[in-house]
Order: sequence, then C-alpha cells, then structure tokens
Amino acid sequence: MGVNAQARVRHVPARTGRSFAVLGQGVTLLDEPADNGDALMLFEVRTPSGGMVPPHTEDNHEAFYVIEGIFELEVEGELFRCGAGDFLSIQPGTVHSFRNAGPGWARMLTLTSPGSQHQRFFESLGEPLEPGADPPPLTGPPDFERVDRLGRESGIHFLPPPAAGG
Repeated sequence: MGVNAQARVRHVPARTGRSFAVLGQGVTLLDEPADNGDALMLFEVRTPSGGMVPPHTEDNHEAFYVIEGIFELEVEGELFRCGAGDFLSIQPGTVHSFRNAGPGWARMLTLTSPGSQHQRFFESLGEPLEPGADPPPLTGPPDFERVDRLGRESGIHFLPPPAAGG
C-alpha cells in the first residue's frame, strides 16, 4: 500500500499550501495540476473587504464555493450575492468578476479545469506568500498592462478598465 497510497492521496493541512499574494488577495494552492495530470486546480482565495478581481473571461471552466464572508460575483452582467455554502459555476468564455462585499476577510474555494493556466498566472503575477500569512494590502491600482499581458499568456482575458471620469 505505502507508495501507491501516497501517490493517490494529497493532504494539505489548513493554511499550509503553497501560497501567493495576487491582486491584494491570498491564494493558497490545494490541488495542483502537476498532481492530477492538469485535470484541475483547486485553490482557496482569501480576500480583504473590498478586494476584487476585475472583469475577465477564461479559456477554462471555473467554479466557486464560498467558505466564509460575502462575495458578489458579476457574471455576464448579472449580480450573484453569495454567502457561506453558496456555489457558482461558469463556462469558458463567460465574462465575470468578483469582490468581497462584506466588512471583513472572505474566503472561497475556486476550481479551474484545466488548472495549469491559472497556476501559470499566479506564479507569474503573484509574489510568494508564507503559508497562513495575509497578503500585503495594495498601495495603488495594479499595473493593468502587466496583468493583462500575463493573463493573456495564461488563457485569462481581462476587459479594459473603464476610462477615467466615465
């Protein structure tokens, strides 16, 4: 049983997985593509109050399960207010964004399939984060050109930000 059982099981104790600070949020990888033939990537997102990911589409499937707090997910112009236990799944090419609409930290599990595109994006854009640590707060808006370029290289297509003043 030993070797085969270990190769077929992945255990990640709470807040110990490989982590990154991405767009002011903490991302902890739980099931990585290298461990499952790129079938998926499962990760936990910890988002401070007001933290968000801007509108974008992806070349992969994505699903969200809220663990704690309140997330507002806008999907193709429709707003879904999701609390603990709520689930939302989207197909490739669907415009979506999310933000933490609550007063404190919020957490959700996110599953992407295949998973290597998101992993590449997090590793390219994010900064390594000590497991269990909070991400540093953003000190200004992210560099959209960089986020957009790294996103495109990873199958994630961000919509341009609204023009200033309108």
